[in-house]
Amino acid sequence: MQLNTFFTALVVVAAANHGAIATTVQFSTTTGCSSFQDTYQGDCNFCSDPPGDFASVKFSDLPSSYRVTIHNEDKCTPASQVGQGFGAACWNKGGTALRSAWVACPGLDLI
Repeated sequence: MQLNTFFTALVVVAAANHGAIATTVQFSTTTGCSSFQDTYQGDCNFCSDPPGDFASVKFSDLPSSYRVTIHNEDKCTPASQVGQGFGAACWNKGGTALRSAWVACPGLDLI
């Protein structure tokens, strides 16, 4: 029993320290990533999902090893992905508005 508890604690610590950065994801109703309406912060493997339609999404404060995706629907589903890249960048909408954005941990893409 003690071995299982110890192992679980190690897994939790390793997961918590995996990407200890404060990634910022900002949504704008204008192209070019200016005048942001919604700002989200997290580490990695999180979906930013504000209500409404947006013209641009800005990812900042993250290394180039972090994959980011943008989506034209809520909840960052794989079927709604309309763009992907790595690291900090500004993404502008194409034919459809942007609705959500995903930041993955390096090597731990869950969507």
